[in-house]
Amino acid sequence: MGLSRTTQTRISQFARRIGAPLVRLIGMSLRLEIRGWNRLLYLLKNGHPVVLQFWHGDMFISWYLTAPLQPAAIVSQAGDGDIASAVLEGLNYMTFRGSSTRGGRKAYTGMIKYLRKQNIKVSAFASDGPRGPRRVMKAGTYVAAQHLNGFIVPVASASKWALRARGWDKFVIPIPFSKAIASFGEPISVDPKLRGTALNKALTRASDLCKEHQERLDNSV
Repeated sequence: MGLSRTTQTRISQFARRIGAPLVRLIGMSLRLEIRGWNRLLYLLKNGHPVVLQFWHGDMFISWYLTAPLQPAAIVSQAGDGDIASAVLEGLNYMTFRGSSTRGGRKAYTGMIKYLRKQNIKVSAFASDGPRGPRRVMKAGTYVAAQHLNGFIVPVASASKWALRARGWDKFVIPIPFSKAIASFGEPISVDPKLRGTALNKALTRASDLCKEHQERLDNSV
């Protein structure tokens, strides 16, 4: 981000106070249609672990809707991760800090151990983060579902009126009172035994399904 550590700390403290309430306020203001929520509840009521799949740029509404489930999530150790962690923790997420370049394995292992002890096992992955390519799923989402013997649930959202950032992820912030749609897609089952080429093929298939789910929603608002 190019900011000093002191500045990042101040911003994260501000985000902790303001970020989560802002997400809630905007979320509550939306004229929001929710699709597939009962599909998600069915999995949870029947004891199935769930890995919520978000795209990095489209997860604002997903944060708002899934916060009551108190999902576990991995957040980067970089300064911008401090800000994201502050917002998510304010939304009652359980965060684990790490990335592909620093602390990722420890964070991933810690999250899996934590989830295995929970009665309701819900995690959330920004599947194409932290640097993209946009809407291409990284392996962590699929492998988490393998470790937990659970399902990947694609989560998509789109707003009629929104602000979109210029970064690689084109992060969307819906404009208050906009018409919006959120959709919990068909659960994707995973094979815990897949490795190597077979795993890569399954990952590509899951990524394509999740991308198609989001793109259908993009074209419907």
